[in-house]
Amino acid sequence: MAATGVAFLVAFIFMFLLRCLAGCIVWLSLFGTIFFLLGMGLVFLYNAGYLSSISSVTTFLGVPTISTGYNEPIGWTLIGVACAFFILVLCCCSRIRLAVAICKSAGQFVASVCLIVLVPVFQACLVISLWAGCLVAMVYLVSSATFTTNGATYFTSLANYGDTALIRFYVFAFGTLWVNAFFGAMGIFVVASACCMWYYSHAPGSELSLPIWRSYKMIFR
Repeated sequence: MAATGVAFLVAFIFMFLLRCLAGCIVWLSLFGTIFFLLGMGLVFLYNAGYLSSISSVTTFLGVPTISTGYNEPIGWTLIGVACAFFILVLCCCSRIRLAVAICKSAGQFVASVCLIVLVPVFQACLVISLWAGCLVAMVYLVSSATFTTNGATYFTSLANYGDTALIRFYVFAFGTLWVNAFFGAMGIFVVASACCMWYYSHAPGSELSLPIWRSYKMIFR
């Protein structure tokens, strides 16, 4: 229970930071990756002797010099990847800004509809309960079939794969998979529906009222 509480607390803190600092988090992550690749490339080039005498270099920042023949290509490869990543960021700048705006909207949605974080937990409980009950029923159906044994071994095998009990098992297994897929679609629908209700609640005269409950209710209409 304590771990669950801490997980929810960390999730809410992350969503709050995402709402307020989404741009900083995204851009710092991107440029931090670029600078990290550049730095590692320079480290390997340093070990290869480009920035100092190779005879005086044995290690630098924890990167050992195993073979001078590997340091140079690794260094240039890392720098090339950093440059390619930087060009990619420049080319996708408008899309990154759009993604930042979407992240901010997601943070605002979770802050307004806090119960949305419980939907995956509830769906997981449904799926676990479904499979727990269905596995017991499947074992019972299979055990109801007729088994034969060979006198030379201790193992048994099914006498007929077209046994009525096995046909029931096949139908039950297909039904279980169908219900499992339905539960997955139900969770997606609830999140999407609640998000739409929250979005249109900003219109004049609109009010956000029990979006999660109303979404589950709409599924079974």
